[in-house]
Amino acid sequence: MRPETLLAKFGLKGINYSQGGGGKGIFSLEEQLAMVGISWKESPVGFLILFTEIHKDFHSRKMLEPVVMLELINMTAKNRGQKSELAYKAIVQVAITEATSQLGQICPTCNGSGYYKTERRQKRNCTFCNEGRIQWDEHSRFAALVSDGKFRCTYSVFKRKYLPILQQLTCWLSDQRTIAMLALMERIKREEEAA
Repeated sequence: MRPETLLAKFGLKGINYSQGGGGKGIFSLEEQLAMVGISWKESPVGFLILFTEIHKDFHSRKMLEPVVMLELINMTAKNRGQKSELAYKAIVQVAITEATSQLGQICPTCNGSGYYKTERRQKRNCTFCNEGRIQWDEHSRFAALVSDGKFRCTYSVFKRKYLPILQQLTCWLSDQRTIAMLALMERIKREEEAA
């Protein structure tokens, strides 16, 4: 997320620029975030996940993708065998999608309502989802991985080779998100105690 956008969400007017600095800001991003009481250093990846999840921020997602790709490369550095760049890109996309929608994907059949209407306009429970969400499991992860059409593999290869990596990466992302949420909750608690 751009610092200007983030600071605007906290009600700050803008960045103070130095007069002789040629447009260079007086404060760094970390200092600006410290002004609003958030420590970016606690979990920068977690904050990017939150901005992507809550605000649907395109820039946060674009900043998140290379960071997650680096973590994936570090996780698989000792793995032997063939490594596919298309598979890694697909794994990163699925891991980010799962981290930003932990309750599951919205059901495309009922559009998240959990109900559908019969020919006689009767309301029935959707048989494809659970209350409008398709929970994350092996099958939904595999479907998400191969859904864009760029990367393809069989289910047995996915289960043997890519599923453990995807689960490990998703756990790392959810841990980072939790750290950021705890930092925000601590900040809110301090503000409530001060008021």
